[in-house]
Formats: sequence, structure tokens, C-alpha cells
Amino acid sequence: MPLSEFQPLLLWRTLCRIPSLHAPHRLWRLELADQWELCHQFLTATPKLAAWTLASNGVTPCDVIEHDDGSLVGLDRLQGETFDVVRSDVVIYRLQIRELSHFLMELLGGAIDFETESIGSPHHRLGRLSRRFKSTRVHLCTRNDRTSLLSVANTLRPTKPLLLFVPTLAGTDADIDSLDEHHRVVVFGLDKLVVKSGDSIIVNRDAMEDLRFRLGLGDDLDTNFFRRNGSGYDICFEGNRFPLTDAVGLWYLAEFLAKPGDTLDPVELEAARTGVNARSSTSGTGETIDDEALANYKRQLLELSEDIAIAERNRDDGTLERLQTERHQIAEHLQKEIGLNGKSRVKTDAGNSRKNVRQQLQREIKRIRKRHPTLADHLSASFHGHWMSYQPADDPQWEF
Repeated sequence: MPLSEFQPLLLWRTLCRIPSLHAPHRLWRLELADQWELCHQFLTATPKLAAWTLASNGVTPCDVIEHDDGSLVGLDRLQGETFDVVRSDVVIYRLQIRELSHFLMELLGGAIDFETESIGSPHHRLGRLSRRFKSTRVHLCTRNDRTSLLSVANTLRPTKPLLLFVPTLAGTDADIDSLDEHHRVVVFGLDKLVVKSGDSIIVNRDAMEDLRFRLGLGDDLDTNFFRRNGSGYDICFEGNRFPLTDAVGLWYLAEFLAKPGDTLDPVELEAARTGVNARSSTSGTGETIDDEALANYKRQLLELSEDIAIAERNRDDGTLERLQTERHQIAEHLQKEIGLNGKSRVKTDAGNSRKNVRQQLQREIKRIRKRHPTLADHLSASFHGHWMSYQPADDPQWEF
């Protein structure tokens, strides 16, 4: 994705400006600005009220006085002025470090192993990165000053490189190279790695490659990979790398690529994707959908309708198209499988499932052809057995 499509995630700057990670609701909203809806998932309200608020200029701290009737008044001692205060504005919100840590490790494809060094400490253990990053241990320090980073390095004393995330390296007075050379602690700014794209928080893949270099792992563009990210898939084949937004057919494609040479059961594939219990594809009779499966499909349609409404409000055309396509597919599938009396039809084979999977695969290969014709040719030539088996002449050794 072009760098111009990325935006800084204001959360990282905000953590440096609110080092206590506790602040009035109004201050969090001012700092996060138009990203409040995206970032407030990592905040939680406390029972406490702030003893101060901000003047109308959004800068000057003012005392908060509570009257006997429960009303609140702000006092600007510099100007000698008073103003009404909305109670919700002075509710103290705190950052939920555990939730943020789980989100980060899931986004990076790592294994969570969260622990806080001590109460009130800015230092937290997150877990380990994936094998692509040699399962490197990951820690987080919510402060980026020299004293805090040296304290973490001296506490950990790693015997092999360890990754220490900080919100940002902007404005730090720490010697990052020295921490790497003498303490084997690689300090990396989250503001470069985890960014905003549209209405989503995603990983900047260019920064991921930079991180590999910082950890001494080098470039891996010679590796063929098909990796899931926050908004779709990151694909690299024969050194040509590109992203694709999520789609049902890409999920199927990943399943086939992970099992070269195997013939997959289309009924079981659909069941694995939808969570609906599969019936045997070799069975000669039987209902296509039982009551539990029907309820599951209806629940999925309801959830998709809710997600579509959100995408329409956010004007997220890419997500909207994907969700509408998935809803249409489920509705079309139900129409075929349910009779006029509302009961499940009886099927004789797995032909419908095979057709659905094949059509989804072919649709995604057409989409891939626009970005990587060589990969599209490879995939078209490698599927056999009614498109139920991926049998490449030369196994690309896909990584996931």
C-alpha cells in the first residue's frame, strides 16, 4: 500500500503527552481528535473525577469545584473566570494496557504472554513474535526517555536480541544504537509500525521489513508468502509483493496453498469457513441444512446487515462491497437449499459446494491477475481434480 494511504495513529503521540495514562475524558478526546472512535476501545472509564479541566483554549488547566447540588464549575484562576463543567468531561479514563497489548500481538501475528513489571510501571512484557522474526521476545515501555529505557534494559539483561516497543522515538533523548549494541535491546517506535488506513488500524509492511533488518534478520522477499493482515492478505510470489483486501475466495485459496497435493473436501471447506457442521460429501441422501445450521446462517445475515450499515455510514466502499457480496452469497445459498415450505431440501452430492468453492477461487485468481499475472498463471495451472487439489509442478514452499 502506498505510504500516502497511511496516516499516523494519534494514540502513540497521545501516550507520550499523557505519560500517566490517566486523564479526563475531555483531554483524551482532544488529543485523539477524529480518531477517538478508532482508539477509545483501548480506554476505560474509572469512578474518579478529575480535580481539573481545561479552559476554552484547550490548554490552560483550571480547578473544578463541585457544589452541594452536584453541579460542577471550572475556575480559571489566571483570568479570574468561571464556567460550567459537564460531568462526563472530567471522568478519568485510563489506558487498558492489557487490551492494547493483546491487540498489538494479534495484529503482528505473535504469541501473547502479557505481564506488567510492577504496579504503575511503564514496562510490560507482551510475548513473542512469529517464527518469521525468530520468535523474538517483545516488551513495551510506554515512555521513551533515556532513564526509562536504560532501566528496562538493565532489568532485562537479554542474552540475545530483544524487541522493546515505545510509542514513538520522536523527541527521545536515549541513545538507541547504544542500547542495541551494549544491551541487545532493539528499540522500535510503534508510530512507524502500527498506523491508520481508512477506518482501520493496520501494520505498515514496509516498517515490518525495517524491523527485520533491525533485528538482524535481513530481507525475506525471496520467500513466497500468503499472510493474513488486519484488512486482507499480504502476498509475495517470486519477489513481487502486493496486498489484497479480504474475500471469501482468498480464505479458500490459503487453505489449498497450505496443503499442496491434497484433495480437499468442498463440503468440509465450506463448513470450516462458516462454522456450520458438515455432512459427508459422499452421502447419497440427507438434508443440506439442519435447524442449527439454518439458525447460524440467519445469524450471519443479521450480523452482515449490521456491518453493512456501519460501512455505509463510514463510506467504506471496499468493505461495503465485500460484505454485500458475502451477504448475497449466503442468501443465494439459502434460497437454493430451502424449499417453499421453509424446510431444507435434500441433496444427492457435493456438487453445489464444489461449484461454490471453484467459483470463489476463479474470481480471486482474476483479481490476482491484475496485480501479479505470473502468480495467476501459476495458480490456474496448478489446480486439478475439479479445482479441489493444488498440485504445483514446482512447490513454491508458501509461508503463512
